[in-house]
Amino acid sequence: MSDRKKEFLEQFLFQMEELQKKSDRNAVVYDEYGAYNKVIYIENVIVEARELIKHGENRIALENMLENINEVGIALDTDTITLARKAFGETISPDIEELLNAMTCK
Repeated sequence: MSDRKKEFLEQFLFQMEELQKKSDRNAVVYDEYGAYNKVIYIENVIVEARELIKHGENRIALENMLENINEVGIALDTDTITLARKAFGETISPDIEELLNAMTCK
C-alpha cells in the first residue's frame, strides 16, 4: 500500500475512533449471532484492524473493518466512505464498492 493510501487508512481509522467516542455508551448493535455494545464493538474492530496493519495487511484490515461494521448495521457518513475509497485507491473490487455504497448514510 502506498504512503498516500496508508495516510487515508489512518484518517479512516481516526474517523472510526471519533464515531466510537460520539456513540451512545448504551447503544447496542446486532448481527445474526447476537447483540453487542456499539462502543465496545467499534473499539474491537479498530483494535483488530490495527493489529493487521502492524503485520502489513492494510487492505485486509480495511476490508474486514468495513464488513464487520456493515454486518451490524453501522452506517458511515459520506466523508468517511470517501476516505475508505481513497485508502483502496483504484483497485476497489465490485464487492467492496457495493459494500461501500450500502454503508453510506442516506
